[in-house]
Amino acid sequence: MGNTSLLPYPTSPAEGNINVKAEFENPTGSMKDRIAFGMVTLLEKRGVISQGDLLVEASSGNTAGGLALVANRRDYDAVITAPIENSPQKLGYVEALGAELVACPDVSADDERYYRTEAKRIAEERNGVWLDQYTNQLNPEVHSRWTGPELTDQYPDLTHVIAPMGTGGTMSGIAKWVKEYDSSITTIGVDAIESNISTAFDGETDGEHSTDVEGLGKGEKLPTMWFEYIDDVRSVSDADSFRQARRAANEHGILIGGSSGAALFVAHEIATQDPDSEIAVLACDGGEQYFDTLFDDDWLADRGYEF
Repeated sequence: MGNTSLLPYPTSPAEGNINVKAEFENPTGSMKDRIAFGMVTLLEKRGVISQGDLLVEASSGNTAGGLALVANRRDYDAVITAPIENSPQKLGYVEALGAELVACPDVSADDERYYRTEAKRIAEERNGVWLDQYTNQLNPEVHSRWTGPELTDQYPDLTHVIAPMGTGGTMSGIAKWVKEYDSSITTIGVDAIESNISTAFDGETDGEHSTDVEGLGKGEKLPTMWFEYIDDVRSVSDADSFRQARRAANEHGILIGGSSGAALFVAHEIATQDPDSEIAVLACDGGEQYFDTLFDDDWLADRGYEF
């Protein structure tokens, strides 16, 4: 895990430089391998868990595979709850690697069947340890300790760091590190338009939360979002996110998911505005997990997208 490539992304001579941090090179195809490994090993060092314990987590997709792999290799039992409609490619890692998958209906957070509520209940009833990536401060801490230093070692002259925000852990942890490394580096989180991360960042009233981009956007600010290290949060439409991801594949042979497409969309805006910019974009996961969604013309058409 880790030591992922930094890939130059083509831009015009009049634009700044964009480099993509290829987190899809991690074993289960996403940056979430890092927090699964990092959280478990840090909890081990602190004496909170030991081999043979039951680990429980709620995941909207990628963390499920990462934790299943870490539990497999470090001799833990694991139960992972996830919304049933999520990518089968992502959730397929869970049972394949020997963890238990509990598929939950797509219901609101105040419903007792909600996937995070179910994870908490399972942990209590089965004497397990709920990692809870949505509130656990180890989530951003892992990226501050690991991903941030790795990025600045690879790209010491970067001027901007851009990452999608779901739990916010990736952007927050990296932002903390790079601000200590060089406070002039601009840190930008990327949100969905119908989400409340950007509204919370801007001090606005929460609105509806709805997005077709997996892993992007939340109904409210989470404790794993360290806004004090983030300079800006920009919102991108689902259509622009999907269009940018498809363009990266079709024109440049780089397969990325929709949230990474959103981050790349913002990177292009900045590169166009600032020809001296040196931009690192975190590509959270690979496009192989979305062949039946954003790369499927029928799926897009059913949702009203026309490209």
